[in-house]
Amino acid sequence: MKKANGKIIPFPRLKERLIEKGMNALHNKQFEQALDLFLEARSWNSNHPDIEIGIALCLMELGEYQEAKQICKKMLHEAKGNYFEILQMYLTILVQLGQYDEVKTTIEAVLEENKLPAAHAEQFYKLLHFSRRMSEEQISPEPNDDDLFSRLDKQISYIHSIKNNNVKKNLHTIEEMLQSKTVHPVVKTMLLQILRDHEIARIMTVEKFGETTAVNPIHLQDLLEMTFAKKVLNLLDDFLGNENPTLFEAVKDIWIRHLYVMYPFHPKPENANIWAAALHYVGYEIFGIVIKLTEVERIYNIKSAEFISVCDKIRQIEEISNIRW
Repeated sequence: MKKANGKIIPFPRLKERLIEKGMNALHNKQFEQALDLFLEARSWNSNHPDIEIGIALCLMELGEYQEAKQICKKMLHEAKGNYFEILQMYLTILVQLGQYDEVKTTIEAVLEENKLPAAHAEQFYKLLHFSRRMSEEQISPEPNDDDLFSRLDKQISYIHSIKNNNVKKNLHTIEEMLQSKTVHPVVKTMLLQILRDHEIARIMTVEKFGETTAVNPIHLQDLLEMTFAKKVLNLLDDFLGNENPTLFEAVKDIWIRHLYVMYPFHPKPENANIWAAALHYVGYEIFGIVIKLTEVERIYNIKSAEFISVCDKIRQIEEISNIRW
């Protein structure tokens, strides 16, 4: 870089060199490196279509489809780059996201404009037919579908069918599932995460283990962002982490699974020492290590009958979560 009158001036052809390096990294499947190069190039020239295409391709390869979609959509609206090349990328992303309604609408709009080159016609008509068929198959199951509410395999299939689609079409069924006493608690957690990922701002009632609560998915925290969850882990790390780091990692997984199954409910009682002690004790138990209750009580400075009850809760959740998802 050069400076002139206090302003930074890039070296000659810096933008072109960054694009070239980015394309080479992309060709060599070094997607994160390529993305960094294209983003640096963008910082010097935000209007170059090759840069935006490069960024979109990297994001696609890294699984960041929503962000790649927005870039392609913006380029199409602003008529940047090769229209049909970008349109094909955009449609590919929509298929990956399972957004077949949008695929159908986009292709129909292109066909109405009568600007489709003959070389692309067959491909677009096939994709249109495919998207129409897939869109029809995405009709939500009715809430009175007994299999959906009683069979775990059907619940898991349903989760996979909606997670990348238009969730708003499925809100009624999701609400019924969250309130059902027969839907698996882990499935309910998955549904809440899907609602959160799709930024659904709507009060939902959730039933788990005989308790009911109302939540707004868009305001839900990540499991390990919760202050209480961190406090328990810090206590375990202080005592178990120093003594047996491998076992600490295993017990940490038990804690995360417990929080996941219970989500969005918080562990009770809200005493971090009791939960850390119970996780420590049950962790030893699971891995066949003998430790006296009195020793655990001494380590975590607890004397409470709730300790035994919390151990039982942890064992119960371990059984529930011990399913191949």
